[in-house]
Amino acid sequence: MEKKRIGIIGGGISGAALGYYLSLYEEADITIFEKNRIGCGTTAKSAGTVCLFDDSLSNRYWDVRLYGFETYCRFEREEKGSAGFDQTGTLVVALSEQEELRIKAGIALAKAAGYSGEYITDKSRIEEILPGINTENVLGAGYTRDDGYFDGTMISNTFVKKMQTNGGIVKTDMEVTEIIRKGDAAVGLKTADGTRYDFDTIVDCTGPWSRFTGELAGLDVPIWHTKAEAFFLCPPVKRPGYVFPVLKYPAFYALRAGENVFICKSHLSMNLDDPMHAGQWDPDKLPQTGGTDDYFIEFLFDQMDTYVPGLADSGLVSSWLSYRAEPRDFLPIIGETPVKNYLLATGYGGNGVIEAPAVSRDLAKLIMRGESTPLLEEWAFKRLLKQ
Repeated sequence: MEKKRIGIIGGGISGAALGYYLSLYEEADITIFEKNRIGCGTTAKSAGTVCLFDDSLSNRYWDVRLYGFETYCRFEREEKGSAGFDQTGTLVVALSEQEELRIKAGIALAKAAGYSGEYITDKSRIEEILPGINTENVLGAGYTRDDGYFDGTMISNTFVKKMQTNGGIVKTDMEVTEIIRKGDAAVGLKTADGTRYDFDTIVDCTGPWSRFTGELAGLDVPIWHTKAEAFFLCPPVKRPGYVFPVLKYPAFYALRAGENVFICKSHLSMNLDDPMHAGQWDPDKLPQTGGTDDYFIEFLFDQMDTYVPGLADSGLVSSWLSYRAEPRDFLPIIGETPVKNYLLATGYGGNGVIEAPAVSRDLAKLIMRGESTPLLEEWAFKRLLKQ
């Protein structure tokens, strides 16, 4: 059987998931190139929330959300800890009628799929789920016990292990430094040690690095970087046995991180035209910890003063900065590009953990069978050429 040679650049959740789904085709010959370790970079800094009805992804793409969530739950059933699932539940707060309608629609979808969900208007009940919340301007809140957050690094490594079982190859500590073109087509790549590899298809799964990797192929990848500034807080009051849920407001989200609380500005509230929020920066210059701006911590503490005053007196334990890759419409760029045989699976922004399984399933089908899907058509590169 003649094999189709596929090179994947990037071993975060995007590249790892794609490698796995491609490995389900016997005729796929897959190699992942990762310049560091599997599941590091922005994947390692991901909050990993896959909530059943938050605002991170439109209800229009409910099947994408559900497929990701159930994929990771299956991993956990097969091997506990393989997806790092922390089932904390989620509380999604509605401050407007529009948010209320979206939450209620999401709850209906979750319940139709067999999960729990309820819309709560009893403010004392909301305060019971999250002590310290200010319910004064709250219309209601959606709540489920069934979801929580996952670990992107664990998931990436699980995908890669499954891919390797199916014959896929992983090359870590292997930086791609050149994309080899013949005419208008990409035909191979070179790594930092000078080795050349020939491929029938190359897929760029480098996330915030894809603007720079794309340049190697002669492609202008239309993404911006937004700042994911995360802060770890030590709550002033410890409650033994209490489970802090994933908390979702339009402008920020929070979740438990051991004994602390992780809090970050939501990616959909970022302004791509505000240089404090967005730009085109070098992800290789990011520090492992720190690097955050006073602007964001002041913004988040102001949000807590207003909405969760019970956390406003928390101490700041640590922080880190990461970059999200965002197209103008905050949806990923998947599939074919103007450079033949050079595909993209990038621009997930803050939704990589949610979207990667469904996208990778469909993209693998396109690569191996030449069959597109409605999802790939909607998230194709060509849509951005019209903007």
